[in-house]
Amino acid sequence: MRTKRNMKKFSFILIMLALWFLLVLYPNPRHLAASVYRLKNPPLMPIHVTEIARQLQGNSPDEIQAFVYNQLPYQYDWEVYNMPWYFPTLDEAMQNGKGDCKARYLLFASLMEELDMPYYKNISLTHIWVGYEGKQESTLENINESMVVVDGNGQVRLTMPRPDLRRSGQSFYRGFWEVMPASKKYLLAAGFPFTFGFFFLCQLTYPLPPTKKK
Repeated sequence: MRTKRNMKKFSFILIMLALWFLLVLYPNPRHLAASVYRLKNPPLMPIHVTEIARQLQGNSPDEIQAFVYNQLPYQYDWEVYNMPWYFPTLDEAMQNGKGDCKARYLLFASLMEELDMPYYKNISLTHIWVGYEGKQESTLENINESMVVVDGNGQVRLTMPRPDLRRSGQSFYRGFWEVMPASKKYLLAAGFPFTFGFFFLCQLTYPLPPTKKK
């Protein structure tokens, strides 16, 4: 019985900490829900890039990629949207004029569709990118990193990745923690004394009934 009570206490603390972290990282949780949905269904808008596509007519996919990466200098979601992970719309990405791989993917894929050029979506542990025939592999964008491949017909193929876990860990640490605003770090840390203080206050106010001896 004592073990059961201890498990209840531990579960209560974990739930409180999880809720605290969620509200600190995503004051509006709908942004997280929308991002998860957009990862599966990227909001491509080829019609919004018609003018750009016209200027890129006749360019190779490599040249289009270089254009996209130049148009949207890389910056983490913390720096652009004040969230650890956010999948924007194409309008948001273009208005900000910067973003990470998700923003670049939206622009690149939208251009490929408007130009009627075949491509496919790749997703790894820390990255999303446009694949196409003849694309040169890189440290981030290669067959060993890819976990999910979605072709032009929407067919999903799961692959067995062999990622560089050290590089993935460093990338996650950099994108999630190093660039996190100091105020958010302080709020996350405050979750521990707040949660434990709230827990003990509840214990004093509404103590659990004593365990019955058999």
